[in-house]
Amino acid sequence: MKVLSTRVVCDLTETLNVSKRLTIVLLVLITFTAVALAQGTPSPVSISFDFRNGALGWQAGFARYPPATDKNGFYELLAEIRSLPVDLGVNGTGFYIQGNNHSDALVMFMKRGLSAGDGIVAGQTYQVDFTIIFASSVPTGCFGTGGSPGDSVNLRAGASPAEPLPLLAIPLPFRDLGMNVSIGGGSGPNKNGLAASFAGTIANGQPCDLGPHPWVSIQRNHQHTTLVNANSKGEMWLFVGTDSGYEGPTNLYYQRIDVTLTPVNPPPPPVLLTDQNTGRAAAVDSVTLIREPFSVVSLPNFSPDQRTRITLFGYNLELRNGEGLSAITAQAEDSQHRIYTLSVEAAREVPDFNWITAVTVKLPDELQGVGDVSVKIGLRGIASNQALISIK
Repeated sequence: MKVLSTRVVCDLTETLNVSKRLTIVLLVLITFTAVALAQGTPSPVSISFDFRNGALGWQAGFARYPPATDKNGFYELLAEIRSLPVDLGVNGTGFYIQGNNHSDALVMFMKRGLSAGDGIVAGQTYQVDFTIIFASSVPTGCFGTGGSPGDSVNLRAGASPAEPLPLLAIPLPFRDLGMNVSIGGGSGPNKNGLAASFAGTIANGQPCDLGPHPWVSIQRNHQHTTLVNANSKGEMWLFVGTDSGYEGPTNLYYQRIDVTLTPVNPPPPPVLLTDQNTGRAAAVDSVTLIREPFSVVSLPNFSPDQRTRITLFGYNLELRNGEGLSAITAQAEDSQHRIYTLSVEAAREVPDFNWITAVTVKLPDELQGVGDVSVKIGLRGIASNQALISIK
């Protein structure tokens, strides 16, 4: 059975603080609508962003640090368009970004939204390829606190149907900002996330000596490891950034980013989110927000039939041109392999985590007292992984 990876769940829970009561559902859900776009086979989209021409719509952000401790610029966070270093021997500007990694996890990133005006098609799946040219003054093979200032600072790039945002789930002192999308971390087994994947390091290939250390232009070619769906409005967000194990200052000049988005069919299957501790489905009563076990009949559900509705959570559920709710399906299977259709009554994006879709289904009378059942969701006949819920 395919389940959500530990890295994906960890990235989600670092800002949602998912517990046994699944605090994800405390966010207010909003409805999304499919839009009409051109029919036919989509064309590849290729765009070049040369920062000699300014920011070109790219925005900077920082995450995985406790903002309450950033007193008087302690983390030295800065991003701006500025003139390139003279070492590079070229004129013009770059997108400069810097930070001092006191948190031992600092993420410095850039994001850029794409839309139907750029040729993006709603619900279409894309393979995303990057050519990233940036300037680094950090040699290869040096040592530093927590890791190498070059080899332990990881470049990552990718894309997401949701805008990458740093979020603070619980505003307590010294709480880290997390990310609302999965970008992976480090260079080990969990280095790749859904929204960004490992593209190399910022070490510039020069020997580690006493210096001086000149700025060197580096080109990294990278294919994002995950296929990416455009959202139901024909939008997609590009992500390029670094995460660091080096506990010290890092600064870079991004000179140019080229991206090619190639349409891919068939799309990847939907994925049903699961609880990382139990492996059971992330599911709640749609009214009370209480987790399993669920009753088929419940009084406080604001419905004339008093049948319980539960909400399941998944991704890869973006709708295409002209599609409505009927494109999404759900079913349950009991221990005797009997199949029960679950009527889908709503599908909504989760605010701030709008790569996740909350699917609300009605429990049929036949499930009364069945016990554990495996549930799955589907889109256009393509089924997700299965996970258990309990019906009492």
